Amino acid sequence: MKKYQLELFCFDAGICDSYIWIDMDDVDLPGELLNKMAELGIIEVKDRQVRADHIGRAYKALRLHRSLGVNLSGTAVILELLDRLEELHEELQQWKRKW
Repeated sequence: MKKYQLELFCFDAGICDSYIWIDMDDVDLPGELLNKMAELGIIEVKDRQVRADHIGRAYKALRLHRSLGVNLSGTAVILELLDRLEELHEELQQWKRKW
């Protein structure tokens, strides 16, 4: 499996309000899999394009699926919990800095 890293920088907030989209054919995953992940809310797909910031999330879901044997519905729940955990961690760090 090929690994890609995409770093995007934005210096104008007006331009960065919209997401950057990547054609599904340019992602090294089957289109059916990407569509299934979109149905489950793992990634966002629109007009055969995937949000660029969701490509890493798709690969993370695939790793969970393959290494732990979790079905895609389960990976959606795990990723949601991981996102919430990260939000809570950031909030805790803000509180620590404040006090």
